[in-house]
Amino acid sequence: MKKLLLILLLPLLLTSLLMAQNVTSGKSDSKKITFKKQPTGNIRQLPDLIINEEKFVDENKNNFINANEECSISFKVQNIGKGIALDVKVKASVKSGAVSGVTFTENISLGDLQGDSSKSVTIPIHGKLNTEDGLAEFLIQVIEARGFDAFPLEFKIETRKFAEPKIVISDAVFSTEDGGLIKLNYPINLKILVQNVGSGEAKGVKVNFELPSPNCVFLGDQNQFDLNYMKRGESRELDFLFTATRRYVGTSIPVLVQLSESYGRYGADSTLQVSLAENLTAKNEVVISGTSAVTEDIAIASLTSDVDKNIPQILTSHPYRYALVIGNEDYSRFQRGLNNEANVKFARNDATIFKDYAQRVLGVESKNLFFLTDATAGEMEQKIDLVSKLASRTADEAEIIFFFAGHGLPDEVSKEPYLIPVDVSGTNLNSAIKLASVYKTFSETGAQKITFFLDACFSGGGRDAGLVAARSVKVKPKEELVSGNMVVFSASSGEQSSLPYNDKQHGMFTYFLLKKLQETKGNITYSKLADFIKNNVSIESLRINNKEQDPTVKISIDVQDKWENWTVN
Repeated sequence: MKKLLLILLLPLLLTSLLMAQNVTSGKSDSKKITFKKQPTGNIRQLPDLIINEEKFVDENKNNFINANEECSISFKVQNIGKGIALDVKVKASVKSGAVSGVTFTENISLGDLQGDSSKSVTIPIHGKLNTEDGLAEFLIQVIEARGFDAFPLEFKIETRKFAEPKIVISDAVFSTEDGGLIKLNYPINLKILVQNVGSGEAKGVKVNFELPSPNCVFLGDQNQFDLNYMKRGESRELDFLFTATRRYVGTSIPVLVQLSESYGRYGADSTLQVSLAENLTAKNEVVISGTSAVTEDIAIASLTSDVDKNIPQILTSHPYRYALVIGNEDYSRFQRGLNNEANVKFARNDATIFKDYAQRVLGVESKNLFFLTDATAGEMEQKIDLVSKLASRTADEAEIIFFFAGHGLPDEVSKEPYLIPVDVSGTNLNSAIKLASVYKTFSETGAQKITFFLDACFSGGGRDAGLVAARSVKVKPKEELVSGNMVVFSASSGEQSSLPYNDKQHGMFTYFLLKKLQETKGNITYSKLADFIKNNVSIESLRINNKEQDPTVKISIDVQDKWENWTVN
């Protein structure tokens, strides 16, 4: 029995011995398993901070920190590394110490910044009123808690001391809605130009209109305007609509215009006045001079041309000098087949201002000056006849000045040039004024000096589309001979158009005619006046309108040896 038990246990004992032997020798049939210890953090994943997209922003965009200006330095802090940047802070300082009048935020906390992420930063800067001219050298540092800082950023920005603004009314114009006289109980519009003529920018600009006299009524939507920010030299146009009732007892109507800005000290109040029964027929405007201000390198804004103001006044008058001044502008109102493009831009203004020069510079007495705007054929013929009869009765001393701004047109067959009244169609010249007839009528008066100023072309081109639109073709006009003591200044040659000078609100020809009269006070010979007009119109027309316009002068054979020495006044 013992032997049998031993036999049964023997395999088990042998197996145990073999296993014990393998363990002792370091051998095993099973695979060896190795366990690695996991670190608590990955020291290879570090943060890497950089500053980029940096820029300086200021209110007036002149790249200075100006006194009383809000500015800022902005940039991005970017972590281009894989690790977290801990407790990131932005520190701003000025390298050279404090800068007079400039304050800024010195410390900004960004917190933790994950890898491959960024945060935008804005550092507000304020230039106080006592800021002086200088240089602010900003040092921007981005600091990480463990020392993983970004490379610092340097900003150098110039500072500027306070520059005073000056808010004034640079120009003002009263006008009526339907033209004519300033009347009680009818709307009156005041248009002003508000301008900053100071050396600095203005903030919080406000304009307030007041009617200080009783029985004056405000008609518009508002009488106070917020213009806010105005840079130096900037101007804004405003309209104020009002009237005076029939209870009003004054002879003129005052309008108080109050100007203010954020400092409360650099706005100038003005009282503008318009007289009742003031005649605004031609331009529907009376120009009122605004507050004068002279600031270096700032052009004073204006609602009108330079030749419309400061018209010289000579003391000499000529009792036998007669002037007929015509400005035909609005053809479309009289002819329904025409559109507004057929009108002659600024023709009324040309005539209106020439009328003023005729009185002040050329010495024409008001009783001898005849003025028409948007004249019909009948009106033109009547005044031509009247002036010729007056001149005929004083022929030995008489002088005639004829000014016309409007459309001219030649007959398609005869090519004879015509002056076009506003009620005459370009397709039917039966009622038009033949230019040769006007020459002949005035020449037969025996006047000692006859001068024509024609700001019109006779090709049909006009100042814009002109009357050529009614014909679809331009015609070269016939050259009319002049006789008697006559000189004719014309705005253009041949098939050229007589063009506008938009910036000056005049015809190109009329502007330079008036400009020379203004500069010389009329003390200029006809030859020098002709040279000035020819040279300037031909050059400026190309420069401004990109079209040729060459003025001409026609001289009667009777005065060809003496006209050059004639003087204007």
